[in-house]
Amino acid sequence: MKYLHSAATVIGVVLSFILAGCEKDPMSGTSGNLKLSIKAMSGALAKETDAQAQQVTITSAQVVISEIEIESTSEDSLDFVSEIPLIVNLNLAGTMTQISTISVPYGTYDEIEVEICKLDTSDGQGYTTNPNLQNRTIFVSGYVEGDSNAVFTFTSAIKLEQEQEFNPPLVIDASSPNTNVVLAIDTTTWFSDGAGGYLDPRLPQNQKAIERNIKASIKAFEDDDDDGKDDDHDDDGDD
Repeated sequence: MKYLHSAATVIGVVLSFILAGCEKDPMSGTSGNLKLSIKAMSGALAKETDAQAQQVTITSAQVVISEIEIESTSEDSLDFVSEIPLIVNLNLAGTMTQISTISVPYGTYDEIEVEICKLDTSDGQGYTTNPNLQNRTIFVSGYVEGDSNAVFTFTSAIKLEQEQEFNPPLVIDASSPNTNVVLAIDTTTWFSDGAGGYLDPRLPQNQKAIERNIKASIKAFEDDDDDGKDDDHDDDGDD
């Protein structure tokens, strides 16, 4: 059984832009476009364990991305922050999907910070139209032990901040005004116990360990050629 196999149809990425004005107005001649995509890693790109493949099947996974910050190499005042929360339904087939395009001032950026935070009443319509994520950060559904009747729901209100360095730094200027940054989430590690077994999401005592796995599963990389792979490792032979 494949851990990332959808029990029914493939679930696409659905975005709810909670605040108005998702894309900032570009500053002509002084800014470029950063395309933000998301991908649930699968196959050879993921670190799936045999125990997980046999014991846990995810059928849907929702995550709230509350803030994205791109840090300048020169000074903090040039850091770029997007505080427009996005509700993302992960595509469990591993398809890379664009979730936003952001106008970013020209500059050199060496780090991206992704914040995942719960929805609350201040998010207005986004809160009222997403009951599964009210006061939650993550909502995961699936089943265990190969039995589609043994369903589980895993939820968390944890606040996560994950930083990832760009090496080499990300450059946005007149000669390279457009780029694509991918948030890759390795869901195959979420329920791993790190020792060849799995964490049963139905057991409350596994909550903290699963939350740690979720935090560690998030990675970001530049992908100018839109192939879903880290540009710095395209020649490594990983498919």
